[in-house]
Amino acid sequence: MFRNPFTVAVGLSVAGLIPFLIPALLVLLDPVDTPIAVQVLISYGAVILSFIGAVHWGFALRDTAHPLPGAMTPTMLGYERQLLLFGVVPALLGWVALLVMIHFNLPGLSIALLLAGFFLTVVTETIGKGRGLVAGNYLVLRWAVSIVVMLVLLLVLFGLLSGMRLG
Repeated sequence: MFRNPFTVAVGLSVAGLIPFLIPALLVLLDPVDTPIAVQVLISYGAVILSFIGAVHWGFALRDTAHPLPGAMTPTMLGYERQLLLFGVVPALLGWVALLVMIHFNLPGLSIALLLAGFFLTVVTETIGKGRGLVAGNYLVLRWAVSIVVMLVLLLVLFGLLSGMRLG
């Protein structure tokens, strides 16, 4: 059942949604635990955003670690450099979201930064698919997971901004 690596990736991705869902439920259902739940949600979001960026390093280095003769054209090398550069951007966005939460106590802005990071990442990956840099099955999985994550973040942001859950 779990012999195919992509099947394992799907299972792990679904399991990886749990740390998004539990804090979100606490924020929406239990106002006493809202500040801690929001911090947990933002922290996990920043970690996952960093992880998503790191995947692009894997994409870039996959072909350059053991290149086939003549396989790496100058265009492909340029794309691989772009992947390496792009791989750092989500981590930086996640880091800024953490700084905004920790040092400025602006959880709404932190969540908005995470939302932007997840959205920009999946859109950039869609562009990468068009260039042959991102596998189609990976992109489908990323869109599915990203939609859930972005909906969770939007719900929590709405709850915070509407004053429903002040803590």
